[in-house]
Amino acid sequence: MVDTHELILVIGQSGAGRTTVIHILDDQGFDTLDNVPVHLIPRVASTDLVDKPLAIGLDIRSKSFSLQNLMKEINNWKALSKSRVVILFLECNLEILIKRFTLSRRPHPVPGENNLEISIKRELKLIAPLREKADFVLDTSNTSPNELRLKLGSILPLANKRSIQIMLQSFSFRSGFPTGLDMVFDCRFLKNPNWVSGLKDLNGTDDEVKGYLHKDKSWASFKKNILQMLSTIIPAFEREGKSYLSIGFGCTGGQHRSVFVAEQLYKHLSDKKQDVRILHTMLQK
Repeated sequence: MVDTHELILVIGQSGAGRTTVIHILDDQGFDTLDNVPVHLIPRVASTDLVDKPLAIGLDIRSKSFSLQNLMKEINNWKALSKSRVVILFLECNLEILIKRFTLSRRPHPVPGENNLEISIKRELKLIAPLREKADFVLDTSNTSPNELRLKLGSILPLANKRSIQIMLQSFSFRSGFPTGLDMVFDCRFLKNPNWVSGLKDLNGTDDEVKGYLHKDKSWASFKKNILQMLSTIIPAFEREGKSYLSIGFGCTGGQHRSVFVAEQLYKHLSDKKQDVRILHTMLQK
């Protein structure tokens, strides 16, 4: 478990996901503050003011930001405190940062002669000493929020002991894989209700479709095996501190078989008092 008075400083390239990381740490039980002036860090991190591990996001857009002052304050805190200061540096590749700023239409905080690429490179050069001093460097390129949670969980002990949150998601292979899935099951081995008269326009939540798929000879053994597997991996993931588990179920159209399987497992896990949610991608569309 994280020391109660441990201080985690989250900094890095603009657009690399600092705010997202702060939100994730907040969900995990950290006290969090974003864009704190450097000279206030020792005060807000004082042991008589916080009773949980503290994560602070630092933004170079702050008027009071000074790399020299920040390095000085970090050294002072390390000298005065029995707990360590952890520097988490976030970075992202150039092409993706350009895309993120272009889509958001937000100006980059570092002037670059009206050239976004120049701004990004100048900023990276400016904060390079922090990267060298960082305890952890986390690359957020092509990383979904769920994957970012997993990466954080692998380098930072979690502050709380909440049970794992499970997301069951049905989808269509024809439309491609949803992002952020931890594991995927192909449900196309089951008989397809799409070719049965009266079932085509229904979906896996309808009794007629459920009755049809329950009769499939492959269903009972598949259900038994997958429930046995989940009964093993869910407690194991919880012991390892994993907070989220996202499981995908795919079929051709994402309407019948994948929906049915997700619904059946959702009912079982709910009955077991698991923290479980369900999303039917194609039905929502």
